[in-house]
Amino acid sequence: MRSADFPNHEAPRARRRAPLVAAFVVLVVILVAWLWPRHPVVMLAAVVPVNAGHPVKSDFPIRVAAVGTVLALNTVDVKVRVDGQLQRVAFTEGQDVKAGQLLAQLDQGPLTAQLHQAEAAQRKDQASLDNARLDLARYAKLVGIGAATTQAVDTAKAQVEALAATVAADAALVQSDRLQLSFTTLSAPFTGRVGAREADIGAIVHPTDTTGIVTVTQMEPITVLFSVPQDVLPDLLANQGAAPLAVNVSTRSGSTALADGTLVFIDSTVDPTTGQIKLKASFTNKDRELWPGELVNARVLLRTDTQRLAVPSRAVVNTQNGTQLYVIDANGTAQMRVVQTGVTVDGMTEIRSGVVSADLIVFDGQSRLNPGVRMAPTTVPTVAQAPANANSTGSQTIEFPIKHDNRFDAGALYL
Repeated sequence: MRSADFPNHEAPRARRRAPLVAAFVVLVVILVAWLWPRHPVVMLAAVVPVNAGHPVKSDFPIRVAAVGTVLALNTVDVKVRVDGQLQRVAFTEGQDVKAGQLLAQLDQGPLTAQLHQAEAAQRKDQASLDNARLDLARYAKLVGIGAATTQAVDTAKAQVEALAATVAADAALVQSDRLQLSFTTLSAPFTGRVGAREADIGAIVHPTDTTGIVTVTQMEPITVLFSVPQDVLPDLLANQGAAPLAVNVSTRSGSTALADGTLVFIDSTVDPTTGQIKLKASFTNKDRELWPGELVNARVLLRTDTQRLAVPSRAVVNTQNGTQLYVIDANGTAQMRVVQTGVTVDGMTEIRSGVVSADLIVFDGQSRLNPGVRMAPTTVPTVAQAPANANSTGSQTIEFPIKHDNRFDAGALYL
């Protein structure tokens, strides 16, 4: 009997196993795909744009600043020196006046009459003196011929001397009355500016009044008085001896420069309660920028440190490890460099050590940097003020070679 004649029970089984095998294969493929080790996803980081430049050699003027008060060289309240009635005011409030210019005048009538009376008395006594001198001359002739006695001559001489003294007293009285009359005219004692009027026309004024007619203040030149710490006294004395130190003043807020002048006075003592020493600077004040009584900021130039390596102050980064700068290496990546800084003047900071002139320093954009981050620097001028636009005229973008990886696009930064 042949095998074909027997019933085939394996074929139905094989057909039943086929779906199970297929499902098993699919499951194995899924598990293999799930468990197969994969490379981590590499993220591409954008290149950080920054402003950068090289350190420059700069001069650093070393100044000491203080709050000062503007003082006039001369301020006087013009008062009367005789009693009288104010008859005329010859100025306008706030007017500039010249030395000797008429300011006001009192009623001259009473003092003019008094002067005329004194002059009349002087003329009367002068006439008596002239007559006494003639009598003396006659007695001198008569005594020679025995017609008059020596006693008569001596009496005539005494009379002449007495009248001469009287005439001299009259002359002094006339001079005094003229001086009193001149006091009725008030003039400006110096060139300056008048303030508000302090007396009205028609008022009776006296030398004992607490206020006068008007206050005159000298405006040109003018001074500023201020105090500085005693620690700067050695530099002040050493440099002031060579030449008067420059002083500049600005408004109290410091926003506007007012005037430039020179130091003219260093006090002889230091205030022991404050440790401050008083200084005074003089200014021409031709443009009237300084006003008496005004509070200003005064700065004295102590010395100038010349040709020091400097960067904009905004480039300096203060960290727990000290003062540092971001330096761009040859590959265009950020490196932090510890530096020693000096003085800071007008937005520029002196760098005493840590970098050289050839280093490329990050000026702006440090907040987005970490050591090793790649950058796209734009060169900007090495000045204190940051440019409004990094791509403004005069700037130049620096390109650095980027290391390539065959798996990724050239020019990308890999983390």
